[in-house]
Amino acid sequence: MANRYDVAIVGAGAAGSAAAYHLSKTGKKILVLDRFNPPHNFGSSHGQSRIIREAYFESPLYVPLVQQAYQLWYQLERESNKKLLLKTGGLMLGTHETKVVQGAMLSAVQHHLPYEYLSSDTIKERFPGFHPTKETVGIYEQNAGILFPEECIKTNLELAKNSNTHFCFNEIVASLKSDGSEVAIATNKENYVATKVIVSAGAWLNELLPELQLPLTITRQTLFWFKCSEKDAKKYLTENFPVYIWQIEKEKTFYGFPDLGEGIKIAIHHGGKITTADTVDRMVKQEEIDEVSSLIKDYLGIDATFNYAAVCMYTNTPDENFIIDFHPAYKNIIIASPCSGHGFKFSIATGKLLCDMALEKRLDFDISVFSIKRFK
Repeated sequence: MANRYDVAIVGAGAAGSAAAYHLSKTGKKILVLDRFNPPHNFGSSHGQSRIIREAYFESPLYVPLVQQAYQLWYQLERESNKKLLLKTGGLMLGTHETKVVQGAMLSAVQHHLPYEYLSSDTIKERFPGFHPTKETVGIYEQNAGILFPEECIKTNLELAKNSNTHFCFNEIVASLKSDGSEVAIATNKENYVATKVIVSAGAWLNELLPELQLPLTITRQTLFWFKCSEKDAKKYLTENFPVYIWQIEKEKTFYGFPDLGEGIKIAIHHGGKITTADTVDRMVKQEEIDEVSSLIKDYLGIDATFNYAAVCMYTNTPDENFIIDFHPAYKNIIIASPCSGHGFKFSIATGKLLCDMALEKRLDFDISVFSIKRFK
């Protein structure tokens, strides 16, 4: 009986750790499995900072979910007495017709969110850390800011610790087999049985559930930190420089953060080399550093010195919307891949959805858009 659980969670990254936090309050017996020791640098939820924003350019349908996420992040801060979310304001940049600008405006208008439409001159005047072209405009939202991903995951897991929650880290799940009423879980160390299983394994999802043949593409994405010169440093402090996403071409967008102590962080959104979770190249090449150095020169108007880089992965669906659904054949396997490189900000709310799905409760968000059936 020792290895029998009400709910098992496979993958304790962004969504899995949040599901553990919510489920730990229910009195259920919980098992949390991860192939590494979270928070770690091998998946999609590391690198010091993640953007949280409300005027969501991808689609207005995400706005209610991110609004709930804000409230749950604040709740987590209160319970842990830790700083997990830092508001800096956020700028969505591009020419007037770009998706980043039009999409952010659409979400703001549909959901009555306060925003400002800024001209190129106003951007330069208000935020001298940017060097926009004459055609560049910005959508500014005051509510945007930074989440600290490693600290968020750590806090979820710390608050999930109780006599009913069992953590098994550095343990690789080899197979999941459901008979409809229970799921048998085999790992490289042990066998377990759970009434329900939540699979939130990110880039390893297709390895765990090969029968679904989910059309997921794993891409290698690189994050960079650059140090500014002494004369420029003040412009990039959190009080003077918002988080931003800048669409410079139809298929090229980059994003960045103020200096949190190790330099300004900057990364290209999407477009990374296709890879697998176990073969991703973690070495950063000089030409990658040079490409980002040029972006800094052209769009921030400064010369900055490379400090260091990190590699993470995006798990992408064809439409870039998440997967949050029950296994088509077994309702006791719940699948969450809140992915495509924009999932972290929602993860505390995604974890609540997963908890409610495991408890067979009515959901407070329509997840039909995240259904697996859309791929058939």
